Amino acid sequence: VQKRGYLTVFEINYFFRAVVEGSREAGHEPVVIEDVKDEIFDMVKPKDPLQITLEDLVECKVGDTIVSMLTDVNGFWAYDNREMLMHTEEK
Repeated sequence: VQKRGYLTVFEINYFFRAVVEGSREAGHEPVVIEDVKDEIFDMVKPKDPLQITLEDLVECKVGDTIVSMLTDVNGFWAYDNREMLMHTEEK
């Protein structure tokens, strides 16, 4: 967003706002942005705890999931409901 080469809490909130709005419009349960932000940083475990670089996203092995969560309502929904989806696939 600001061409610095990394994401901070500001950019995560910026991208995720559209997902939250789309999720609300789709009738999904409300999403707490702060919880998702914490979960993303926990998943990535960036070298700098205040920013996520491309290198961090690649090294964490779930960068594709994180990008999907931040940019796509369906991607976030799939992540948020992964346990339910796994149980459905098992049956």
